[in-house]
Amino acid sequence: MSRGIKVAAILVVVLGAAAAVVLGVFQIRSIDVRGNERYLAEQIRDDLIYDFKTRNTLYFAWKYRSATPTADAPYLKSVQAVMLSPTSVRIEVKESQLVGRVQYENSNVYFDAEGVVQEITDTIYAGLPLVSGVEIEKPLLYQKLVTGNTSVLRTMLNITQLLIKNEMIPDSVTFDANQNMILRIGSITVLLGQDEYLEEKIANLVSIYPQIASDSGTLHMEGFTGRNEAITFQSDSEAAQNQETESADSPAEPSGETQAGGQETGDTSAEGTQAAGDSLAGEGASGSQEAAAPEEGADGQAAEAPAQEEAAPEEAAPEEAPQEETSGAPFMVFDSSGTLRYDARVSNGQVVDSYGNPIPGCSVDENGNCVDAYWNVIDPATGQLAQ
Repeated sequence: MSRGIKVAAILVVVLGAAAAVVLGVFQIRSIDVRGNERYLAEQIRDDLIYDFKTRNTLYFAWKYRSATPTADAPYLKSVQAVMLSPTSVRIEVKESQLVGRVQYENSNVYFDAEGVVQEITDTIYAGLPLVSGVEIEKPLLYQKLVTGNTSVLRTMLNITQLLIKNEMIPDSVTFDANQNMILRIGSITVLLGQDEYLEEKIANLVSIYPQIASDSGTLHMEGFTGRNEAITFQSDSEAAQNQETESADSPAEPSGETQAGGQETGDTSAEGTQAAGDSLAGEGASGSQEAAAPEEGADGQAAEAPAQEEAAPEEAAPEEAPQEETSGAPFMVFDSSGTLRYDARVSNGQVVDSYGNPIPGCSVDENGNCVDAYWNVIDPATGQLAQ
């Protein structure tokens, strides 16, 4: 046997032995899965290690060497592997983030930020809004949701992500026939309207909600654009009282009886009008006499008096401004009509708007805090609810 053949034979033996070592020794026997929350480590392991090649430690570490998604486990946004020893590896996984759920045939269909179905299950995960009023076709796992209106799907993905980002998770998000959005958070109904200025609406909702959370009613944000439009909260108790008041003030049958005695009512009204007229006439006459009095003075001094009296209020007006002691930045309050006011300040022991007009239904307590019409106690210095 020639020397060259001997060398080749030795190389083959060496390579075969090395391959046997690699294939025999570098076998995954232990895998440490980190970063998983919804999915079990066993499921992830079985989906990633499924044949002879992926059981090899060296090949597995090379295949998943960078944090990238994989078709082997489409529910994972990324997988990254590190070889710890010839028989063990560690993987860091990142699951696809769920942003909401819809219901289809009594099952919960969870979708991610791209609208891809990630789970179809009976389980209800906390912290994810339920979307209703959107018709979907039969959902397929790891496929994008199919709806009859792509703009509704886009809005659904937008609103659910904004709610999660702002940690404002409602019980449900409902789309009506006109694609108006309605949020229900406990006993509060929020009318968001169309897919316009959603970021501004949600940001203001986050600020407003703590002030109305203990109440029940409807918050109107349909026309809000973030430009200081009024946001009105209608309390259920207030609405019920208004209904009772309207019913009591507008009885149908008694009005007919009043007409029957209309002669007497008409006489009374006439007398009242005449009496008022006499009073106004008397005042007018008196005024005429006072106005004529200065003309009787020959020296004209009496005629100058009215001019001095008229000028007096103009001189006193500027003195009012320095007396105001107004708190710093404006804060939000609800007035007696249920309207949210953005320009509230405390001035001279009163809650006033930016023009200095008192805001009805609001007062200042003994601690200097503002108490609005819904009994929210607000610290004027911070604009937050007082602790």
